[in-house]
Parts: sequence; structure tokens; C-alpha cells
Amino acid sequence: MDDILIYRRKRGSSGQWKCREKSLMKVEFEQGRFVIFEKLAKQLGCSNSDAVMFGFSSKDRCAYIFKEEPEEDSYYLRQAGPNRPYYRFTSKDLGNQFFQFFQSEAKVAYFEANGTNDKGWTRLIPENCKK
Repeated sequence: MDDILIYRRKRGSSGQWKCREKSLMKVEFEQGRFVIFEKLAKQLGCSNSDAVMFGFSSKDRCAYIFKEEPEEDSYYLRQAGPNRPYYRFTSKDLGNQFFQFFQSEAKVAYFEANGTNDKGWTRLIPENCKK
């Protein structure tokens, strides 16, 4: 009997609550899907159809997100549904930029808000990388 390994299915319940506890953004690299959870959207002052833009800092090893006046090349947040606490948009180019900048091997990554810079842009770092 010592050579038997029992493996139980794990419930996926931790992910559905973490988006309500922290200011998070989820990036699905292959599809280029970005999900801005409600807590981060409130921190940015964003709602449905607002425009956001991103910046990357090699020195600080982080990305920045900020709300901006809508322009032709902005990323527009769309609410996923009437009772869904997140906004989303799709951009494969931006997804590839995140993938390359953070040298991620994952297909999905979460980025946590970690303060702001002097311009008021919200700093995003990978969730498992606390600085």
C-alpha cells in the first residue's frame, strides 16, 4: 500500500475572491485579454468606456496604468456585464509587450497595484513579486 499516491481535485475557489480583496489586473497573454477588476478601476477613477494607457519602467521593473483623455490609440474599458465587477479589453500587441517585459512563462498573470509615481500613475507589479 505504500506505493499508492492519492490525488484529490483542487477547488478553484481562491481566484474568485482575490480580485475583490486586492487591486488587480489580469493579463491572458495568448489572447491579449486584459481584465481590470473593480477595486483597481475605482482606484484609477475609471468606469465603463473610459480610456486607459500603460507605461513601462525598466529602471523600476514595473508597468504603470493611468486614466487618460480618450484618443484614437487608447485602450477603452468595457464592462463585462451588468453584475460583473470588472472591465476588460483585448490587445495582443500589449499582451506581448507585458509578456516580453516581465519575461513571463505563464499564460495568465496577475498584476497588483503598488502605489503611484510622481505623475499619479498607478504602479503595477507581478502579484508574486512584492517590492
